[in-house]
Amino acid sequence: MRINTPPQKTDKKRRAWIKYQLEMKGYSLASLGLKHGLSRSCVRQAFVKPYPKMERLIAHTLGLRPEEIWPERYIQSHGNRRRKRGQ
Repeated sequence: MRINTPPQKTDKKRRAWIKYQLEMKGYSLASLGLKHGLSRSCVRQAFVKPYPKMERLIAHTLGLRPEEIWPERYIQSHGNRRRKRGQ
């Protein structure tokens, strides 16, 4: 396990890890959103539900791929999102 790998055990630990890593890079969730022209609360939505744009933004800022942070939202072998089509 790499030192930069987020914990996968609980969402609470993952969220704390992400927030800590962002702080180490000089960001908060709000400041990251504002830097990219988004609302202060927009980035937080990636913790609540699948939100590809915010997942990519957070992952890019941390130097990771979204599937490394949220593997349950992605198919590991191809990196494609798990989605139900047609509804």
